[in-house]
Amino acid sequence: MTRTGAPRPHPAASPPPGVSSLPPIGPFRRLRTALSLAGLAQWLTVPALTAMVAMLTRDEDLAVRAQAIGGTLALMLLPAVLLAPLAGLLAARVDRRLMLLIADVLRLVIIVTVPLVDLAAWTLAAAFLVGCLSLLWVCAARAALPALVPDPDGEPGAHRTATRVIYGPAPAAAVLFAVLALIADGTLGRGSRADLALYAAAGIFAVSAAAVAAVREIPVRAMPAVPAPLRLLFQGPGTAAARGLGLAIAGAFLAGGAVAAVARVHTGVLGGGDAGYGTVLAGLAIGFGFGVFLGPRVLVPFSRRRLNGLAVVAAALALGVLALVQNLVVVVFMTAFLGVFAGAAWSTATTAVTDPDTPEDVRPPAYLRSVALVTALVAFLAAPLVTGAIGTHRIDLGDGGHDFAGSSAALLIAAAGALLSGLLAYRRADDRRGIPLVPDLHAALHGEIYTPPEQAAAEPQPVHRNRGVLIAFEGGEGAGKTTQARLAAIWLRDHGYDVVTTHEPGATKIGMRLRAMLLDRDTTGLSDRAETLLYAADRADHVANVIKPAMDRGAIVVSDRYVDSSLAYQGFGRRQPVEDIARVNAWATGGLVPDLTVLLEIPPEAGLRRLPAPADRIESEPQDFHERVRAGFRALAEADPDRYLILDASRPQGELSREIQYRIREILPDPVPAGTEDATSTFPAIRDA
Repeated sequence: MTRTGAPRPHPAASPPPGVSSLPPIGPFRRLRTALSLAGLAQWLTVPALTAMVAMLTRDEDLAVRAQAIGGTLALMLLPAVLLAPLAGLLAARVDRRLMLLIADVLRLVIIVTVPLVDLAAWTLAAAFLVGCLSLLWVCAARAALPALVPDPDGEPGAHRTATRVIYGPAPAAAVLFAVLALIADGTLGRGSRADLALYAAAGIFAVSAAAVAAVREIPVRAMPAVPAPLRLLFQGPGTAAARGLGLAIAGAFLAGGAVAAVARVHTGVLGGGDAGYGTVLAGLAIGFGFGVFLGPRVLVPFSRRRLNGLAVVAAALALGVLALVQNLVVVVFMTAFLGVFAGAAWSTATTAVTDPDTPEDVRPPAYLRSVALVTALVAFLAAPLVTGAIGTHRIDLGDGGHDFAGSSAALLIAAAGALLSGLLAYRRADDRRGIPLVPDLHAALHGEIYTPPEQAAAEPQPVHRNRGVLIAFEGGEGAGKTTQARLAAIWLRDHGYDVVTTHEPGATKIGMRLRAMLLDRDTTGLSDRAETLLYAADRADHVANVIKPAMDRGAIVVSDRYVDSSLAYQGFGRRQPVEDIARVNAWATGGLVPDLTVLLEIPPEAGLRRLPAPADRIESEPQDFHERVRAGFRALAEADPDRYLILDASRPQGELSREIQYRIREILPDPVPAGTEDATSTFPAIRDA
């Protein structure tokens, strides 16, 4: 075990992990620019090809035109559903710079040939080929940017940057398409060809290829295998709550996919043309990005799982309004709202099921991504079929009439499916069963957690239980345990709980003396067994005089380190028998085990760089010692996964705090009744042991 506990703030000068460690200039910036341009061209290709096939089938009936548009979208997405593992294998074995260049150049050539060949069949084939090349490009881009970061501490930031440059340009591409469509209408006449957008995409691909060529070399680093979406979908996530979240994602992407699939036909009915089509797509993309940003940040006291289901229900209702309204401006605004709700559903679902052991470059979780891909593909195929099968009908309404288009019917059916998915997802993933929704939501709007009146009347005193709650924070040096432990304690205090914060070693007077001996670099000749027993002695005194009295009165104890630190440091780190150390500590603590152990993981070299000098006796141990400690913590967590929350400590502090709060909610007693503050005359305070 090591020093911990004594309040040691994060170095004020330390920048957020993964930010300052990114190279500010040079190959990383050039490649980031190149990938941003390629991402813009890739997303611009989507409306350009669908508009092109719509123009080439304009003389056909509605069914053929709708199916051609939906087929174009489906063919562009099909490689990601069927060929993802193969693309990942190629990206792992082929030079990434070469693959990026090939993908850009071949997409340029294919796109240029579409207006030259001028055939719907070739446009559909081009859509599939572009989809295959885009899949290869995405895999290579995800691996290339992190490979240019020499410092492993900067890789998480590089992975996030790669995600942004791949998906971030989508709204800009939709806006650019709408602008190009307006220019084409103004210069070439309304209903003109989509050549301008295709040539613009080809030109951007050319600039991107030139920028990639300027990056002389991209190092080759190992990358994880890309899972097969269909296999993950059939295997399932393993838990009922995750399946509920998967239903929510299915509903959100059914709604969004249906809009994308019939938008060109629907805006044509409303007189919008390609410009209106681009505006609808822009509203959907911008709204989705806004929703992804807002999802973890709005209604913080409200359950994320409840919010996830409600967001899908709201998206379904927005889709229903969109389907019935015959005004293009209203349709655009309702599409944007749909995007916001779908984005919020996506971000709340992925936050709830993110596996901290999953590398950043394959987040969000593969299962939910598989659900999204397959659902969107189904929507691209089914919505146009419904549109064509129903056609357009005139409905007489008294003195007037209403043209009911097949696209409206397809959107209404999708809205019904999304609504059902949202309701089922809410029911399966609800983690506040028995709490009425409306008062819970009303309290969250005021920044509070709802407490039922009958509970408040029955429990006018502060929250006490026969046994309190013990939450331990563990991890290697510089992982941010002390910071997160204090933030969790403050959050608990703000919600009215009696909280005791403590630490090991040195939480008692005797412990302070033991701490001085254990961590002083001048302490030499201390045997490994003696060190282990001294830590156990400190812990025995700590439990007897701090932890157990607090838990006996029903308090929540937040401890910076506990037994697992001895198992990891003295067991795995010192290479002593872990079973023997566990038996000694079980006797010292009376068998007291934490209700939750939060394990913050960070590479040892990155964590040690965060610490202020001089290093203590444990911090001064060699690198391989700290690597064994890290492996030891992971082994302990894997042996008892229900008790652990494993987090990547290089992520932003706010994200970590939110995930910790979500997990703590699951083990908390009922919220403090409304009269608690009056009954105690003060907030239950955090007491440092």
